[in-house]
Amino acid sequence: MNKINWAAVVIFSIVVLLVCLAGIGLLGGWRYGGWGMMGPGMMGGWGMGPFGGIGMIFMWLVPVGLVVLVVLGIVWLVRAISAPGGVTPAARTCPNCGRPAQADWRTCPYCGQDLS
Repeated sequence: MNKINWAAVVIFSIVVLLVCLAGIGLLGGWRYGGWGMMGPGMMGGWGMGPFGGIGMIFMWLVPVGLVVLVVLGIVWLVRAISAPGGVTPAARTCPNCGRPAQADWRTCPYCGQDLS
């Protein structure tokens, strides 16, 4: 069985997302003549000051970070479900009261019965 390189999958997903977002941004800019709704010269050239590129990078950190967290959460969930035993450890019941007890419990929290 081949192992999946999750770091490569995440990096590839981020690059694809950024390319798609840049493409959508460029297409949206052409609708208004390439300048947006403000017009040429309204915000100093292309809408950025001397450090506008750095601001744009920080502006994209929040949505890209959110997408990365969602992707990592989905990866964790898939790995946890596909792992032996599933998400929760195997359950057992207390021989005294019959209530469910986790596999690593030594005593029943309901009746105090020794489970080992």
